[in-house]
Amino acid sequence: MKVCVIGSGIFGIAAVREISRHLPEWSVHWVSEDPEAGGLWNTTSKRSRVYDTLFLNTSRQRSAFTGTAIPAEPSVHFVHHSLYSAYLAQVAAECHGPQRHWECRVGSVSAAQGDGGWHVRWHDRAGAETEEDFDAVVDATGHNVEAVWPDVPRAAAPEYALSHSAEYKNAQPYRGKRVLVIGNGASAVDIACDLITAASRVEISIRTPKWYLPKVLLGKPIDHSGGGLSHAPVVGRLIARVGESVVRRVVGSYDSFGLEAPKSPLAVSTPVLSDHFLPHLSHGRLHARARVVALEQESVRFADGTEGTFDAVIAATGYQDASPHLPADVRDTLSRHGLGLSLEAPGSPGLYLLNRFRCGDSAVMCAEVQAAAVARCLPSSRSRSGAPPELAGPEVAGRRITARTLRKVYEAYR
Repeated sequence: MKVCVIGSGIFGIAAVREISRHLPEWSVHWVSEDPEAGGLWNTTSKRSRVYDTLFLNTSRQRSAFTGTAIPAEPSVHFVHHSLYSAYLAQVAAECHGPQRHWECRVGSVSAAQGDGGWHVRWHDRAGAETEEDFDAVVDATGHNVEAVWPDVPRAAAPEYALSHSAEYKNAQPYRGKRVLVIGNGASAVDIACDLITAASRVEISIRTPKWYLPKVLLGKPIDHSGGGLSHAPVVGRLIARVGESVVRRVVGSYDSFGLEAPKSPLAVSTPVLSDHFLPHLSHGRLHARARVVALEQESVRFADGTEGTFDAVIAATGYQDASPHLPADVRDTLSRHGLGLSLEAPGSPGLYLLNRFRCGDSAVMCAEVQAAAVARCLPSSRSRSGAPPELAGPEVAGRRITARTLRKVYEAYR
């Protein structure tokens, strides 16, 4: 039995680790367009999303794969992206068994002729093409691929420099300039705080109010709070209420920072972690603006009726899936967000899609949950009945994956 794992980021590494560990009889072919593992954390990757001052927003204890550790001093909880990239490369190097096809770009994944399975074509750096049939394919290229721009009217050639956060590396090109950052997710907040070191004025446009929390609260990384008890039905709800009360007391009212209060409870929200965002607002080094409604030729118009002129505007408005190698019907499902919390492409048994929805925990923890679910659904050649292994049909496999994944993801969100 053969499986092709596409992608060498966190989810690709998790898939190879889980399949190799639970199904050693399977032949694993690992295809990646990058020369080394790490995905968006690797500066050499075509999909790199890192900038010079980027540190993890999840603690190193919760960002490590099971059975491994990120090397750092005991007092260091949030590591720099360069250290994390080296760690991921080391974990990938320790995956023994898979046949690696590095610096190879997958051109297409299509249904194989005959008895089912999948036909995969890829090209190496020199352009040579390889074609091979597999019993299953795990696509771990993820959804953070194509930059998403603000869904507002936009001038074709504005007088200010307009860019996406995917291009951002450091604050030096913005020295002495007036800069607007659009968005208030983790990257937007990070970049806005970084710009303060060089720009003459930094403003941040906020569309949806969020919870903004320090990375360390009461002496512990905030993602350590609750522990295993946070997943218990009754105790978990109590911990969530107590946690939100503590945060409100420690952080204070968001109104005092010129921010709207979040509309959802902390327990069902994805907070933005930053030790600098709120202090910069309170010191007048960073200025909050309403959501952007138009990017005009000379200025930016906001929802509260005000306008602003800037030398540069950075859209930190996220990414979307772009998987041209997948079958057309699968791409259509992804574009309509029809996958939900399933991992198997509807109507495509044996084609598994990892990292296609937002998790409520660290990327590694979500990756291991999804990879383990896939490994459980791939058939073992050591069948108790002695019958030859068969891939589960779309209905059976879909139910098994979705049920397990829903439970785990629900726990992660809680």
